[in-house]
Amino acid sequence: MKIEDIKFDIPKEPVIVDEKNFDVEKWRLEYPIDYFKFMFFINQAPVEFQEKAFKETLKISKLYIPEVLYKYYSLTDNESLNEQKLETLENCKIFMSDAKDLNDPFDNKAFFYNPEEIKKHDILSDTDGKIIDDFSTFQKITSLTANNVNSMPMWAHYGKNHAGFCISYDMKQNELLYSCTNQVQYTNERIDITGFMKKYIKRIIDETVKQKAQGKNEVLLRDSSIVYLASYFSNIKHISWSYENEFRCVMAANAEDMPYVPAIPKEIFVGRNCTSTYVDRLKKIAKNISIPIYQMGFDELSEDFNLVPKRL
Repeated sequence: MKIEDIKFDIPKEPVIVDEKNFDVEKWRLEYPIDYFKFMFFINQAPVEFQEKAFKETLKISKLYIPEVLYKYYSLTDNESLNEQKLETLENCKIFMSDAKDLNDPFDNKAFFYNPEEIKKHDILSDTDGKIIDDFSTFQKITSLTANNVNSMPMWAHYGKNHAGFCISYDMKQNELLYSCTNQVQYTNERIDITGFMKKYIKRIIDETVKQKAQGKNEVLLRDSSIVYLASYFSNIKHISWSYENEFRCVMAANAEDMPYVPAIPKEIFVGRNCTSTYVDRLKKIAKNISIPIYQMGFDELSEDFNLVPKRL
């Protein structure tokens, strides 16, 4: 799908929302997250109103964040790495990975452009038409999930076959984590942004010519639409990953205090196969930071096919 083919009707009259009786769960089901729609609204806005349009769509995106999100951690034979994870937990932080190191090599591949169209501009001929392949080199990311601790695939895939642990986070109690987190959108369709890139580059060239004619040595461009595009489209993944129900915290790689983001834990959940050494270590951490800790179990005589957390 080409980005210029994305069309949505913009209401002519403002939509009145009854905040007192607003059912956010129902609303989320009726209107799933749609970053394509967000980009359409931003691109429709005049340049001087793009920032305002982005902030408004960002407010909407926050309505999709549940009160509590979860993060699964593995514990392996690498004791040094395990200790780093435990110390980070005890220090009430979350480690942010380089986007390029994520386990899906097709992350940040939700959009593409044709370099043959770009290199038609003489000023860009030396780049072979390639500006930025993706924005992963500029981003730090950490992934959370709305799947609660009863998710067997999450324990298997990210909790090292139930030998790791899971942490819950009250998002309203973690302002910075909340501010940089958005829901991941899953799709089987990529977006061709060639048309967008051509217009963006033309705008840069036109402004360069104009401002140099005015005697300016430094060219300033007020258009930040490419930044907004990267911000939203980095939260799009292939539909086969939808079982993860991911929410992604994305920050600039040069942000202060990288590679960590402050995150106060709400609860600790220990995998049913976690070794006694790490169970004891996690119990001490829970005591030190004054939060409850549970270990996951399974009732062999129950008709319910569920994992059961037991308070330690």
